[in-house]
Amino acid sequence: MKALVYMGPEKVEIQDVPVPSPQAGEALLRVHASGICGSDIHGFLGHSERRKPGLILGHEAVATVEKVHASVADWKPGRRVVINPLMPCWKCSACLAGKQNLCATWKVLGLDRVHGTYAEFVSLPTTCLYPVSETLSEAEAIMTEPLANVVHFFRTSMSEVPDSLTILGAGPIGMLALSMAKLRGIARVCIVDKNEKRLEVARQLKADQAFSAAKGDPVQAVRDWSEGGTEFVIETAGIEATRRQAINCCRRGGRVLFIGMSEMESSLPWIEMIRDEKSVFTTFCYTPRDFLTALRLIEAKRLDLTPWTETRPLDDGQAGFLKMARDPGSTLKMMFKI
Repeated sequence: MKALVYMGPEKVEIQDVPVPSPQAGEALLRVHASGICGSDIHGFLGHSERRKPGLILGHEAVATVEKVHASVADWKPGRRVVINPLMPCWKCSACLAGKQNLCATWKVLGLDRVHGTYAEFVSLPTTCLYPVSETLSEAEAIMTEPLANVVHFFRTSMSEVPDSLTILGAGPIGMLALSMAKLRGIARVCIVDKNEKRLEVARQLKADQAFSAAKGDPVQAVRDWSEGGTEFVIETAGIEATRRQAINCCRRGGRVLFIGMSEMESSLPWIEMIRDEKSVFTTFCYTPRDFLTALRLIEAKRLDLTPWTETRPLDDGQAGFLKMARDPGSTLKMMFKI
């Protein structure tokens, strides 16, 4: 089968690799479309120690069931699905508590030695499969997995709806968070990025303010706009500079959510944070509950980033990755047709 294989920093290439065979409890899936995630870009750039050359990247995908292992009785060939790429053990205390994202032995597609979805076929446990209507476009369905992350952190860190929100980063997660914030009824939402084209998209998605990090001090702009900082701040880049900005954009008694995982360590003003009683939240991935909620929101047409989704053939994978890594412009999602 044809697959897009990671060869080293900034290099992917099409190769012919064996079709996987479904094991007990698995289905062989014919992949139709697969999106580029920010974590795939980190791997492409050589910034991920857990993505080594020879790995097929990709985990956001729409597929159909090609065949199933003899042990599988409840799935039939031809069923259209979206893929939940997170594979927990289902047996540990975290899994049994409904926190499968915190399973100590989880695996995910396109990480370590688990080949991903930039291939014509992939074999997965049927627990990863969610039926999806034929009426939902691939560009819509492909957003289920990234939206599941947003559903998760809204559920776990926003038990109370804040009156104001700052989003640092206008990538797909930031834009989905903006859309979700509007659905949740957050009165004032601003977004910060250095990409002017993406800031314009944010305005089209009804951001109340969109501040350029390339023009002046974004923290001061947020604090001036919000009279001292917003009640909640979401940081998506995962680097020290934006983590510090997040703390400084947050008002006293507010909450900060850290999502980005680019840098392992960052220095933060802990004494000021303690004195100002700023609460810090972190988030990782999602649970099956969150994934299903995300799919239902997509099916209900409650969020839509398809105007800013670009589709290319898998054979154009190298150029697609270079665009998203270097100059994405207003493109929020790159989707490969397979």
